[in-house]
Amino acid sequence: MKYTKKILEDKRIEFTINVEKAEWDEALENAYKENKGKYNIQGFRKGHAPRKVIEKTYGDTVFYDDAINNSFYKSYFEILSKEKDVQPVTNPDIRISKIDDSGLELIATVINKPEVELGAYTNLNVEKDKVEVTDADVEHELEHMRESRVKFVSVDREIKNGDVTTIDFEGSINGVKFDGGSATDFDLEIGSKSFIDNFEDQLVGLKKGEQKDVNVTFPENYHAENLKGKPAVFKVTIKDVKEKVYPELNDTFADEVSEFSTLKELKEDTKKKLLERKEKEADSKRESKLIDMIVDASKVEIPEIMVEEQVDDFIKDFEYRLSYQGLNLDGYLKYANTTIDQLRKSRLDDARRTVKTRLVLEKIITNENLDVSEEDLITKFSEIRSDKDKKKVSLDEIRKTIGEEQFNYLANSMLLNKLMTFLKSKNNFN
Repeated sequence: MKYTKKILEDKRIEFTINVEKAEWDEALENAYKENKGKYNIQGFRKGHAPRKVIEKTYGDTVFYDDAINNSFYKSYFEILSKEKDVQPVTNPDIRISKIDDSGLELIATVINKPEVELGAYTNLNVEKDKVEVTDADVEHELEHMRESRVKFVSVDREIKNGDVTTIDFEGSINGVKFDGGSATDFDLEIGSKSFIDNFEDQLVGLKKGEQKDVNVTFPENYHAENLKGKPAVFKVTIKDVKEKVYPELNDTFADEVSEFSTLKELKEDTKKKLLERKEKEADSKRESKLIDMIVDASKVEIPEIMVEEQVDDFIKDFEYRLSYQGLNLDGYLKYANTTIDQLRKSRLDDARRTVKTRLVLEKIITNENLDVSEEDLITKFSEIRSDKDKKKVSLDEIRKTIGEEQFNYLANSMLLNKLMTFLKSKNNFN
């Protein structure tokens, strides 16, 4: 195999690959051996027909596709092993320029990883946000604790905002019931805005046992097409009215919700934990601020194909998260009254920023010769293993234990941690 390399004006790289006759003949013969079992030829057992017979029956080019594919990738990987400066960001665009008895000529065009012009990434001043915990912060946290211990007590009075009501309801449009518009023994918190329009507001003032026709209008962007913008009437029956009863903030409460016997101790511990949490958040925010400063100071021309592929990743991740909520992408798009093209367009800037950040960080890692050693990986794996013996393992054993994908995730996480440690040590971060 011989090849030539050409840099195109748009910074793509074009390889002209010549597969000579002997190599081409060998590729055809290998394609025949790999595929001969697929063909039934009269007079021959399946898989035993000679190549010439198969070619005569199905055409001279019957084995060309596999032979071309195998010839190209064998040549392509050999080229990449030699051309260390070529790092394709997508699969190559391939076309056949010649194929005859003398051999095969292919032209492969690749988009190379763009060069990054790094700005300053050391000796930067990164300010930390002031961290403080106020009495109001502590009280807010304690209110969350009280919320988790709230009790619902039935009351014989009119419904007020904040009450939880148990209702039966039946919805209709122009006197015709619609799917999903009815329920029995449904618990609804008044003021939660769980129902459309001013449904909940119209229940305020009613008492247990009373009924009311609640008039509402479905929003124009409602997820169900047959209900968008339409007025509806719900016949509602109040079956119970419950008010929230919160526990008192006292020593008894502290003893019930924590390991402390007094409210004072609980407040002190809550303040301490809030401070620790805010410190971590401030540190994380400062790390992000440092990365943003470095990325903003760097220059790189990003191929659009990299941006589009990053958008693809965003969409796949979004679909994955939707699935955990029992939703799918089509359903979401209908509910949000948008299209896949609009969704993709809305993520373009984020995708471009994500790609640039990745390229800049990879460049720093290369410049500073940062790496995760075999010993680093083995040590980290030993730390996170749940087994007690903690025996030393090899990288192959780690791969087999956690799988290749998880192994790569672990290695990349460790490399990014090493990069962050380096950047924090080289900038005014303390």
